[in-house]
Amino acid sequence: MWISLGQLLALGLLPGHELLGGADGLDTPLRAVIPGTSARQVGDLGPGTLVVFEPGRLDATDPGTDLALRFGRHAEIAGLVLQRPATPVPLATQRLADKLGIPVILLDRVDTAAVIAALDPHLRRPEVAGARQLNDVANRLRTARQDPDALVRVLAATLNCPVALVDGEGRVVGGDAATGEALTSLEQLRHHPAPFHLDTEERQRLLLQPLVLTQDGPANLWLVARLPSGSPLTDSTRNALGIGAWAFTAYLATEALTAERASSQRALLLTEVLEHADAPPRRTVERATAAGWRLSGWHTAVHVALNQPAGRPRPHDLAPRIEQALARHGTRASLVERPEGWAFWLTSDTEPDPADGPALARTIRRALLGEERAERRLCAGIGHPYLGTAGLKASLHEANQACVLARTHDVAGAVEHIDAMSVKRLLAGWYGSGPLREAATGLLEPLTTADPSGELVRTLGCYLDHESSATTTAIVLGVHRNTVLHRLERIKAALEVDLSRPDERLAAHLATRVARLGDD
Repeated sequence: MWISLGQLLALGLLPGHELLGGADGLDTPLRAVIPGTSARQVGDLGPGTLVVFEPGRLDATDPGTDLALRFGRHAEIAGLVLQRPATPVPLATQRLADKLGIPVILLDRVDTAAVIAALDPHLRRPEVAGARQLNDVANRLRTARQDPDALVRVLAATLNCPVALVDGEGRVVGGDAATGEALTSLEQLRHHPAPFHLDTEERQRLLLQPLVLTQDGPANLWLVARLPSGSPLTDSTRNALGIGAWAFTAYLATEALTAERASSQRALLLTEVLEHADAPPRRTVERATAAGWRLSGWHTAVHVALNQPAGRPRPHDLAPRIEQALARHGTRASLVERPEGWAFWLTSDTEPDPADGPALARTIRRALLGEERAERRLCAGIGHPYLGTAGLKASLHEANQACVLARTHDVAGAVEHIDAMSVKRLLAGWYGSGPLREAATGLLEPLTTADPSGELVRTLGCYLDHESSATTTAIVLGVHRNTVLHRLERIKAALEVDLSRPDERLAAHLATRVARLGDD
């Protein structure tokens, strides 16, 4: 086993040291630390030797230092330790150290016995260095600023190796870019949320540590450290990354708690505003002002909902992601948690033009489509613009109704806008009606009994959505047309409805729309 000079310097074993040059040689295996007597003696030493010169033996400003570097290159030494001179070291000496890759360490006072005593135990027992490394990581993370970039910087500086923060696709989101580029196998990032390592063709080992809030949670972020293969600090570095992961997840948990608390406060404030919409109390107005809300003017409300099976929790980061997506499309919004989704509103001094509604709907749809995932679909409803706080309440109510209507559409990013004199207002009222839901459930019960998977109900809804076209239905559902025709035969046999009669076809169509609401 071996340890490098760079790793020992990172442990703070030589306080106040200055690296004059030769940084490329800090990873050279360190084998011994001995006192130096002359520049020529350096050429007779073994590989991996760190030579410590006391004052009077070798001065950093003397030409003998250059000679020691050249002899040291031939002998493959690990570096030189010299006392810092009173005058600047010649630039040529620094450049020579860099060119030859031999570290030159300057100390304010060189005591050979003290330097050897500080370094030698770690050479003989590298596990001692590993224990100290873990202790330093814990202490530095405890006092570091708690944000991702600061944590990565502390880890890299303390471990004396490149550290990166990457996502589940291997993209570097913080730290050393080259470390992320060294990742060649991404499959384990997606399906292996546990620490592991990868060996590269450049004889380096990548140590990967997932950042998860719970034991079975997703690993969307990973800490990656890059070490030379065979480093004796591999185990301690792996453990140090584990400590870093704890600090990182503590930061994430704190951020989530802070965001949740702020979200709850905004939700309570909005409820208070709506409860006193006709005449908000002074304290309510003050709190709304502090939150940056404008209560006067013309308000156009928007309600956003997530279509997913009942009981599944909403992702905690989805609201800020939606806000960012809206901002990218020119709409600044601060989403407020509501019982069935999130709400926000846009305010203007004058009554919005009727053409603004469709334009806003297109903007919101583009933003929602950008946040769509295979396991979730987003939809939204837009209310009519109204004046004042009472108008905000009315617009929010309409936006919620419009969102109910949008949820009945089996498409991604559905957005509905209710105009003042719109048939959609009537439809939204129907879909939100308890008796209609009960009637729809009863009408479709023969289909749900015959096919608990819901394929028959979905096929019927898609068929009626597309003007009773079996061909279009097959394209939308991604199945063969004969499959659709076979399902329609089963539907007609089980359902006590004649789809050739307009009234009964309309009732069945409404029932399938309501059924979609029940699936969410």
